Amino acid sequence: MLTKDDLKKLAQIRLDDALLLFRAKRSSSAYYLAGYAVELALKACIAELILPNAIPDKAFIIATYTHNLDSLLATAGLRPQFDKDSKTDTQFGAYWAIANNWNEESRYKIWDSMSTATLLEAVNEPKHGVFQWVRKHW
Repeated sequence: MLTKDDLKKLAQIRLDDALLLFRAKRSSSAYYLAGYAVELALKACIAELILPNAIPDKAFIIATYTHNLDSLLATAGLRPQFDKDSKTDTQFGAYWAIANNWNEESRYKIWDSMSTATLLEAVNEPKHGVFQWVRKHW
């Protein structure tokens, strides 16, 4: 069983690995891991919603086992905050649009360095990046 702390650590590790792989010119693997870092970060937010000594709703649990970032955002209860923040921070909104194109099928594609650099910027940019935004909510 993964804890919230496990998910937070794994999210950061996957992002760090993505950056290392990109510097090593391994764009396809870096692309996949960058998106996976966002997925794990959102799942850390979801873990916060699971109460001890309570059985979560089955639909909630099933919704957690997706790789769709937009669905995970909603399951984490972050949609209202996202809507507000993406309107006031248009760069963040643009970065989310880039990151939200990622999916688990990305691992089966060949990604060029430009596409990977674009995703890594969207995910990891310090002020407006998706990963930084999710971290504020975990």
